[in-house]
Amino acid sequence: MDLDFKKLYDVFCIPSTDYSVERVQHGHINNTFLVTSGGRSVYILQQVNTGIFSNIDQLMANYRLVSETLSGYKWPSGFHLTIPELIITKEGKTFYSGKSNTCWRLITFIDGADCSAVPRNTETAYQGGLAFGTFLTGLSEIDHNSLHQILPDFHSMNRRYGDFLSILQSDPAGRKSLSEEEIRFVTSRHLSLMEIPDCLDSGEIPLRVVHNDTKLSNVIFSGDGTYKGVIDLDTVMAGSALFDFGDAIRSCANAACEDEPDLTKVKFEIGLFDAFSKGYLESTGSLLLKKEIDLLPESALLMTYMIGLRFLINTFTRIMNPITWSGQGCNSGCSDKWN
Repeated sequence: MDLDFKKLYDVFCIPSTDYSVERVQHGHINNTFLVTSGGRSVYILQQVNTGIFSNIDQLMANYRLVSETLSGYKWPSGFHLTIPELIITKEGKTFYSGKSNTCWRLITFIDGADCSAVPRNTETAYQGGLAFGTFLTGLSEIDHNSLHQILPDFHSMNRRYGDFLSILQSDPAGRKSLSEEEIRFVTSRHLSLMEIPDCLDSGEIPLRVVHNDTKLSNVIFSGDGTYKGVIDLDTVMAGSALFDFGDAIRSCANAACEDEPDLTKVKFEIGLFDAFSKGYLESTGSLLLKKEIDLLPESALLMTYMIGLRFLINTFTRIMNPITWSGQGCNSGCSDKWN
């Protein structure tokens, strides 16, 4: 390890005091550590995965712009959002580069509870909708062209489906015969889900600065269950509000977790959909166009399809985790953001 955890104050602009650092499990991309002092959580330290985020300068430029914009936003009455703020290094940089080409950043800790500590009910879904709608609103004054495309074609249907057809033809892992039902599902529904991509291509619906990873696990809740903050800003870049809404519904309106192996437990809960939608529309106000609002239900189908398509591609190309691989199609256990 080329960063002395006990002397973070030698690298970052923080008080010189004793710190304890403990690794925590959050997400699947970066290595994340909780930094405490005097028994109180104060910072989050992350070793950024430069295998995924290869241009660290562009990643952190985006992070800084988003963080500073939201911190300085004039929130309307009844709305507010806390986001992690960057701690600058002693050299004035947004990250520290180690001797072994590792990249580290330090951000403020947001005190609160994640979705695992709050009940999975309509109130939580409503608060999630408020949080992500408020996030979209707070970034609405940024020109999406001012952000780098950290993960190009991240939610591109054409890119995903093209990759699928290419992998299907080569079948590198020899699993095509195990996924015939899933393949039929994908190919039979592709054209019916092209309205949103086509509207984006034509300009009928706009590109915006969006989160792009709107799982409820990226919302921090207060002790009373109300939303407090949004985290995981690495994928914030140009995209569609429909990507954010649809991906949130895919994850929060499901009666089970997305990696639930017992598919009989996977059910769409209309009450959770209604609650999230209510919060999202309340917090975005008049920001969304009528066409975007009309396509909100469709976006849930699109994003569920595309994430499932990504997992199916992983099934054809990856060595599966033996704990999660059961030989049943796209129940792959893969959770990479991008490949």
